Amino acid sequence: MSKSDDSAEVHRTPDRAILGVIFLLLFVISYSEEIVSALFQVIGYGETEEWRIALIVVDVAILVWVGLLKRSIARDDHGRPRLWRWWWTGCVMVIALDIILNGLNEYPPAWLDVMSSVLFTIATGILMLSSINADPATLFSSRKRAALRRDWLRACAVVPLIAGILATYIGATVFTDFFDVDVVRAVPPEMAAEVAQLPLHDRLDVLDHLCQNAVNPWFFQHIVEVLPLLLLALGVEFNFFRRTLLDPAQRAATAATVTVIAVGLVFALSTLPWAGTECGEVLAGWHEYIAFIVALQAIFTALATLVWVLVVSTPDDVPVNGDAQAADDSRTDSE
Repeated sequence: MSKSDDSAEVHRTPDRAILGVIFLLLFVISYSEEIVSALFQVIGYGETEEWRIALIVVDVAILVWVGLLKRSIARDDHGRPRLWRWWWTGCVMVIALDIILNGLNEYPPAWLDVMSSVLFTIATGILMLSSINADPATLFSSRKRAALRRDWLRACAVVPLIAGILATYIGATVFTDFFDVDVVRAVPPEMAAEVAQLPLHDRLDVLDHLCQNAVNPWFFQHIVEVLPLLLLALGVEFNFFRRTLLDPAQRAATAATVTVIAVGLVFALSTLPWAGTECGEVLAGWHEYIAFIVALQAIFTALATLVWVLVVSTPDDVPVNGDAQAADDSRTDSE
């Protein structure tokens, strides 16, 4: 190996691995149930026993992938393996929740959905923090924050994303437990025949009130108005995108934040061509559900980022490379 290759190896940063961890946990494992459900619907199966097994297998596969990326991040940080106890704690929580919830024979009550949403968020947050070499204890201990500056810098970067994950889980619970998901979206053939026999005025009135969305269409219109304002506030007023490029975790979290907001805006925009007030102008159930939870994730991620930037001020001159990283590594525990 040449001297230039040695130099490249020494100065290699874990940007791609950290980006992979954040995107896997933010967009794949958080939506694994929706992904598996969509695949089974495509092949003609519903929520069968195979569906439940497939969901667990998919989550395990994602966790294995995240674990491999965690090992790569540790190597690129030039420190010994650490925080594996935290990582295994989050991993066991995710698998246990999958098994418990999939083992229920009937649909769980709303309180259990809310509790499982909070636990899933905690587990995902622990996995995200420990995988990017950020000690979760820095969020609660000032002593840890002072001793592990790089860990605290990385933890700060992903906290708003964890808040967005909670909004995703809670949004799914709200949609299924508190909205009327059994609304009429298309007129059944037998009902269409009866409506066709009505006078024209009565027919139009029935069709106007028969079909509707589960979510008020105005919700998505307001999301379309608010998200660009929040994006501008982050970029212009708070100078967020320039100030959060010091560490690989900050760069990855910034990319993820912009992606979440952009995807939420796209899904909200995708609902606007349909009025949602009469038959033929109502969203499909899957379209409305995905648009709702993604829009909630986007809006809460942006709001959490605004609040977090105000509450936690990250100095622009925090040392994260060279001697500072070595000093952090020497003070870490052996987890």
